[in-house]
Amino acid sequence: MWLRLFALLFLAAVAVEGQVKWWESATLYQVYPRSLKDTNGDGVGDIRGIIQVIPHLVEAGIDTVWLSPIYKSPMKDFGYDISDFYSVDPIFGTWDDFLALVRFLRDAGLRLVMDMVPNHTSDEHDWFLRSVNREDPFTDYYIWKDSLGVDANGTQIPPNNWLSAFAGSAWQWNEQRQQFYLHQFTAGQPDLDYRNPLVLQEMKNVLRFWLDNGVDGFRIDAPPHIIEHADFADEPPTNDPECPEQQFCQLQHIYTMNQPETLDVLREFRKTIDEYQIETGRVIVLMSEPSNLHNFTMSYYGTEADPIMDFPFNFNFIYDLPAETLAIDIQNAIEKWILDMPAGKTPNWVTGNHDQKRTRARQGAEFAIALNMINLLLPGVSVTYYGEEINMDNTFITWEQTQDPQGCNAGPDNYFLYSRDPERTPFQWNDQLNAGFTSGVSTWLPVNENYLELNLEAQRAEVRSEFKIYQALTEARKTAPAIILGNLNYVIVEEYVFAFTREITGAADNYLVVINSGYADARVNIRAALPQLPEIGFAYVTSLDSLITANDPVVLSDCQIVARGGLVILWK
Repeated sequence: MWLRLFALLFLAAVAVEGQVKWWESATLYQVYPRSLKDTNGDGVGDIRGIIQVIPHLVEAGIDTVWLSPIYKSPMKDFGYDISDFYSVDPIFGTWDDFLALVRFLRDAGLRLVMDMVPNHTSDEHDWFLRSVNREDPFTDYYIWKDSLGVDANGTQIPPNNWLSAFAGSAWQWNEQRQQFYLHQFTAGQPDLDYRNPLVLQEMKNVLRFWLDNGVDGFRIDAPPHIIEHADFADEPPTNDPECPEQQFCQLQHIYTMNQPETLDVLREFRKTIDEYQIETGRVIVLMSEPSNLHNFTMSYYGTEADPIMDFPFNFNFIYDLPAETLAIDIQNAIEKWILDMPAGKTPNWVTGNHDQKRTRARQGAEFAIALNMINLLLPGVSVTYYGEEINMDNTFITWEQTQDPQGCNAGPDNYFLYSRDPERTPFQWNDQLNAGFTSGVSTWLPVNENYLELNLEAQRAEVRSEFKIYQALTEARKTAPAIILGNLNYVIVEEYVFAFTREITGAADNYLVVINSGYADARVNIRAALPQLPEIGFAYVTSLDSLITANDPVVLSDCQIVARGGLVILWK
């Protein structure tokens, strides 16, 4: 038997009443607003739709809503191209709708975190239009560079070889200004110049505006791209033979990502949040998308003496678990975060988001449920992408149906490799037309054909379902002392069997989570790996394929776990 045992004391040092901040054990739920619920029949989700489904969020055990962008936008990148940071896009509703959302969430005991997109604006933003005209103080709000000349075809030559994350040159010629502007994403998303202090102050003003209107925090989008190297030198090639022409993967992004000055900008955001907390007495969370480099991601935390982000998102469960996951892969994904994280900081766990294939699409239906068990019962912050509570799957999208600019830019032969549309389709509420998402005849992206069987209404009616499992896990997060404050012990039981406990002295129940990542059923002696366990435990939640059901006794020296499944067991 392959055994290793580790222990982590978590939150014990900060468990004194009044010292634990609300976000340190939050259950975040990412709402992609176009896809949660439509109330006006146009096939696009809206703010009133979010308000309408607050009872579901409460029933699911969510305590914090993280809202993807709802700002005014031409929607070239579906809200991440912002034309006005101070208003709501009409496709989602009105300003009064937003204020109602804040009020209804608060009345239901939920908090609201907004996506903040500091790297760029829309090319329709007033700042950009004035910058094109060289109107001060906006002249240098964006990154403008002169042409290197004209090629044989009469085309302006860009300043260097930098590529957009969405393919093609990162430079766009502006005929009126007679210069190129940098866009690390679409040409409709010009990069702001954070070496200009006026730009930094503008974004700090935006943060304060939304805080004044009831927001409880922010998730900073795309921080690795905020600052570029001042020399604007060519980036070296990756020489990757599998990377298509003009795709982002053709270059090593040593000048366009992860620059040291990025941390200076993030510190300024931190300073604004801290000042606001002192002024108002409110507790605000500041979190961010991670870097593509693990060590740089960890630097986003800062230190106890010099804090930056409360936490950057942890994508280890997305990137580090292969299709044939071993127990050591799960252990490494956990340890890579909790052991590298700076002292005194809070971990977080993410299994999916709007830029990644859904967990079910990556790992299969059963293992997606098992990953929810891990995600929700580890210490720290848990993040759920909308639909994961019912185990939604990716949806097949044809080239003709493709909306995502990243997919569109890849062309009809490669769009499916890059498009993020499959994980953004409408929430499946019931088995009625369009899965109950809209009263209209069409939806902005097609509903998955499996909605007749896979929908919330059906799962709420079943004795055992993905949603019932999710509810039980969030209930433990909210009420079980062993989950809220308990120590974490974890162990590799066998090659494909990973287990961890959450335990605390004096608890009525401690928790044992056993995961079988293999494609065959497993029968193991958990007590040999975790000798503090009793002979008998009692099932709390189990995988849907398991013959063991809730409250059944489980012999821990002879424990059976279905393939790709999990067990959560109570013990005293």
